Amino acid sequence: MPRSDGAGEDRDELVHAAALDLDRAEQDRVGIQPISQRFPDLTSVEAWGIAAARDGVRVRRGESLTGYKLGWTSEAMRLALGIDEPNFGTLWAYMQADDGVLDLARLIHPKAEPEFAFLAERILQGADVDAEAVTAAGRWAVALEVVDPRWVSYDFDWLDNTADGSSAAGYVLGDFHPAIVPPKSLRLTMESGLMARTGLGEAAMGSPAEAVAWLVRQLHLREAALEPGLVVLTGGITAPVDLTPGLTVRVSSPELGSCVVRCV
Repeated sequence: MPRSDGAGEDRDELVHAAALDLDRAEQDRVGIQPISQRFPDLTSVEAWGIAAARDGVRVRRGESLTGYKLGWTSEAMRLALGIDEPNFGTLWAYMQADDGVLDLARLIHPKAEPEFAFLAERILQGADVDAEAVTAAGRWAVALEVVDPRWVSYDFDWLDNTADGSSAAGYVLGDFHPAIVPPKSLRLTMESGLMARTGLGEAAMGSPAEAVAWLVRQLHLREAALEPGLVVLTGGITAPVDLTPGLTVRVSSPELGSCVVRCV
């Protein structure tokens, strides 16, 4: 990636080159040095620009957008790691493990997080969308999100994570249902072997519905909307689990059913 002296043209080149580097890292399954370590003056505008440019590469390759994933929606996690705000990335058809089988050969150092997923059944848009509007506009499921930073290690910051599309790499969904309790009260358990972790919807911004509303407001700033048929993964409810060949991870909810991922 070329060095930059701060001029606008050079900064545009930085954004474009970083997007290509990240795309190549994902394709080659080889982690690269975090961009913030190479460019300490990286701005949040540039980080978002890198993510958008990388999405442009995917579109030109003919890949299909299936939704969005949120990161850092847990206030406790943000405080623990010194993160000031959430972020989001995009989901694509190639990331979804429809049959629940995850091929680890295409990933670098994946982890899985249990989450509540939202399926938009009508358009959500605007600067004033709130949790109530979200709840009335779609259904919910449990999900396992696979995160796989394209950096050489997990030693990265918010800017790197944002540039990398919030580490989006894969996901498995359960069946979608109307919420029979307030979304903040939805329960889930992630199990793998002897490990079991439980959590509530309120871990995601106080409610996964508020997390979706936050995303819609962010999309509005970018002159976009949450379109019908798109999925939103609302953020990790518990700590993640490392994924290794042969591992099976199950997420279940008394309100929403379950989903399973099997690693090969």
